Amino acid sequence: MLQKMRNQMKESITKAKESSELTVQKVYEITHDGVSKGMLNLRSGVRDLREITWEAIATTIQTLKEVEEASEENIAAAIHGTVDGIKQVESEMLDKTHKELNLGKQKIQQEEEKLAEAMNEVFEGVKEASTGFTGEVKTNIETTLTDAKIKSVELLGLTSDTVKEAVRKAVESGEDVEETIVKVTRDATEKALAEAHFSADKVRKVSRSVLAAALDAAEDPISTITETASAAVEGVRQGLTSSVNFTRESFVNADDSIKKFVAEDLQQTKDDLEAVEDIFVDTLRKAADKSENAAKDILHELADDAKKAGSSLRENALAASHSVDKHLKEMRTGAVHKTEDLGHKAADQTKELSDRMVTVAKGAASGMLKGAKHAFHKTDGKNKGNKS
Repeated sequence: MLQKMRNQMKESITKAKESSELTVQKVYEITHDGVSKGMLNLRSGVRDLREITWEAIATTIQTLKEVEEASEENIAAAIHGTVDGIKQVESEMLDKTHKELNLGKQKIQQEEEKLAEAMNEVFEGVKEASTGFTGEVKTNIETTLTDAKIKSVELLGLTSDTVKEAVRKAVESGEDVEETIVKVTRDATEKALAEAHFSADKVRKVSRSVLAAALDAAEDPISTITETASAAVEGVRQGLTSSVNFTRESFVNADDSIKKFVAEDLQQTKDDLEAVEDIFVDTLRKAADKSENAAKDILHELADDAKKAGSSLRENALAASHSVDKHLKEMRTGAVHKTEDLGHKAADQTKELSDRMVTVAKGAASGMLKGAKHAFHKTDGKNKGNKS
């Protein structure tokens, strides 16, 4: 069965090359679809995930080399496609288990930990595949592997530690500190919220975690604390706004996947969107009350500003709420589906991810990662819509 998967991937890449259709998105789709189908046929244990990953990455990149298309962008597309494809299947299996067994809280946590364990096996598979290559290709694989882990930072339970370490390094560098912290906290918030169906609980958990981690990393001087707090608040705000807009777009562009929601789920999503700004302000207030330094005053001040009329976060949240409400009114009774949160704890990889997070935030990342927000985020949106 692995041979069949390898042959299909190789054939698809070769045909796409011959027809001049081998784009970055095409490479992503070939690997994503290949491992997704392979998972259904081959899965018999967690160990298989590493083997499937290794085979998919090795085959794809070797074929790209043979057709002289092993660019940094295509290598990254192959890795992201493989990881996202497996993650999608694993998440759907977990959600199905929740529904079928009506699991208790403790059992659900155990199942979620299995998902985190599975993704770590996938990442190990990518790492093992990199040993079969040398030079620039190997470097590109390793860099993209770290980027893939950052996309799953919440799933791996590393959001708080990674943000804290990344902000600390940004402060220590002394270069573009405020801009870097904004980007670090924004990206962390956005990625963490992308791991699961949008909900008030998730917004509250992620915003508090990211903001607290950033404040913990601030140095003693008042100027540093003030700068860090202001930048972190702005980053979280931008991350929340991005997540809200993503949710709105998923409903505006919704197709049959919307039928997987029940009316209660849509109503809850609508209510949660309308509560986003209040949650954000409440997060700032609670963070201020816990602070014993200069951050206390600046956080209360920023909370006051956030409550002012005309807030962009509020406007975007209301627009998203209206989109959900439209579908809620149009929806017919039928399908039942609700995504569970997928945030868990896993082994500590904070240093590797925080280094990369700072590098990306400072703008030194490859063009591929920037392109991923368009090429891959679009596909993520489809997956997210499918599992929400």
